[in-house]
Amino acid sequence: ALLKISKVLVLVIIIELGINLMLARIKAHYLETSIRDLKQFYIHRLFNLDILNFSGDKNNVFLSQLSNDSDRYEQKFFLNLIELIAASTQVLVSFFILATFHISLFILALILFGIFVLIANKTSKPMEQHEQKKSQSLQNYTHYVEESLDGFLEVKQNQLENNRKSLFKKLAEKVQNDNYTLDKKTSQIDAMNGFVQMFVLFALVTGGLLAAKALDLSLGSTLVAGSAFANSIWPMQRITPIISEMRGASVILKDFNNTLQTKAADGHRSIEHIKNLEFKDVNFAYGEQTILEQVNLEIHEGEKVLIVGESGAGKSTLLKGLRRQLEAVKGDITCNLHPIKDYIAQDYFSEISIVDQIGFIFNGTVLENITLYDEYNEDHLTTLLKHVGLTDVSLNDELKNNGSNLSGGQRTRILLARALFKEKSLIICDEIFASLDAEIASSIEKDILSISPTLINVSHILFEDNIDLYDKIYLVENNLVQLIDSKRVLRQKL
Repeated sequence: ALLKISKVLVLVIIIELGINLMLARIKAHYLETSIRDLKQFYIHRLFNLDILNFSGDKNNVFLSQLSNDSDRYEQKFFLNLIELIAASTQVLVSFFILATFHISLFILALILFGIFVLIANKTSKPMEQHEQKKSQSLQNYTHYVEESLDGFLEVKQNQLENNRKSLFKKLAEKVQNDNYTLDKKTSQIDAMNGFVQMFVLFALVTGGLLAAKALDLSLGSTLVAGSAFANSIWPMQRITPIISEMRGASVILKDFNNTLQTKAADGHRSIEHIKNLEFKDVNFAYGEQTILEQVNLEIHEGEKVLIVGESGAGKSTLLKGLRRQLEAVKGDITCNLHPIKDYIAQDYFSEISIVDQIGFIFNGTVLENITLYDEYNEDHLTTLLKHVGLTDVSLNDELKNNGSNLSGGQRTRILLARALFKEKSLIICDEIFASLDAEIASSIEKDILSISPTLINVSHILFEDNIDLYDKIYLVENNLVQLIDSKRVLRQKL
């Protein structure tokens, strides 16, 4: 008889091994797919942000949520969900066994389960609050690390190492303290839940023994019923903290949603081409401080316009108005005779190309950075490259780290080539000569003044030989924007 039973046990062990291997594969696949889908959904929402909704100030938040918070969600939700399913399955099996003995035992176990779930819901709120605090400290930490790496040269040049180390220590300790506080709160909740659960279980075991006697169950039946109760006790105890942790982790998704919230766009007009731009009695201010007032400026299709003035005079404020980053406190900014805020943001910005000192260079070839993976005509591209004076680089040269292997002049010319290739109707150059050699800068200016699209060049640097090539020149000074009719007057002022 023992040999027969052994054969059955071996078969059961082999089947169980196969099932466990299959479950391990399913678990690994589930975790891989879940975290990948979470991050892909985040990226999808991120790139769905309207161009006016996106804020570079939130870069540290995006980074922290895609790394730290996503990993925490994997631990607190995805892994716990697997354990919750396993524990719930074990409870259901125990409930089924109890129901076969007597319906009252099943109802008793069900009431117990309901009490444990109720405890879990009551204790999940404090977990949410501590999860939110931890998210914030992780975001501050990520921002600090990013800032330290971006400003590494400044740190070394100005002997700020001790200051940065000290601040790093404080932020790192804050992350650890918040983590410790969260773990401590979790332990306290688990201990309180365990105490309540054990008290309830003790009462139920006593009641169960009395019930078994009252129902006149046999010793064997009582033992099986007791075993079923015992097998349901641990998973029911485990379910409560699992639900608390999962409910607490839900705040991570709420933070994701708040960060990626898209504001309703006001624009309703489409635009295919920018023919006219006008500022009509426009005032700009930051808070209570007026920066520019009574701005009257008009730019027509094909014109080459220079906006010049000292650093801090308000040239960038004009550009922010055009780029819809700053609203006028008075007056109107119009495009094709309609307020620019009436246009769908994506349409409006699709007609503008910004060339500045920080214009982004992607990792890839020169060709990919100019065409941005669009199809191209080779003859047209060759003509375009000659037009911007970009003949000293190969189209197959690999660019890395935001164009760190380019000279300043090459970088500017690639960004200009990209703007021309995309056939934007307006090109705005923002202080592109600031860090260039004078001869190179003058040469680039001459090149851009020969292009066909409308051009606005904002600069505090003038090149005498190129001044006469502009159609209009506006001078920004003393909170005003003046149209300079005479090039001689401009030379006198500057």
